[in-house]
This record gives sequence, C-alpha cells and structure tokens, in this order.
Amino acid sequence: MRSNNYSEGYSARGGQVRSAYNLTVNPGGSSSGSAVGVGSNAIAFSLGTETDGSGRPVINPAMRNSLVGFKPTVGLTSRAGV
Repeated sequence: MRSNNYSEGYSARGGQVRSAYNLTVNPGGSSSGSAVGVGSNAIAFSLGTETDGSGRPVINPAMRNSLVGFKPTVGLTSRAGV
C-alpha cells in the first residue's frame, strides 16, 4: 500500500519495522521487512521486488541494514512467478 500517511516500512498487520542494528533508524522502504529479516539473521535470504521504478525499494533497505542489494538489469532475469 502506498500512502503519505505512513512511514516507510509500516504495515497495518505488524506495525513499524525497525532496523536490525539500530531501532531508531528507519529501515528504508517497501522491502524493509525483507532486509530486516536477513539483517537480523531470522532468514538466510530474501527476494525484494521493485514495482514503482525508483530503484530504491531494494537498494535502500539493504544499505540501511548493512546488506548487499542486487538489482539485475530489466529483462536480464525472468520475473515469472514473482
């Protein structure tokens, strides 16, 4: 859900996601739950997707949680099933 009324990483179901390393840091975007899950070692890896074209939904949460975000060239990898 995109809205100006909620901060990045907010979920109506789970509330506000916090950074895996610093609870005062905004985890950074719509893929923040995926990044925090990996950063906190709760999961081994995660697949974040980008649908709005800004480039930030994958890279920004990875950076803010001390991870590497990989964004392949459009059309280079299949998005079937995503």
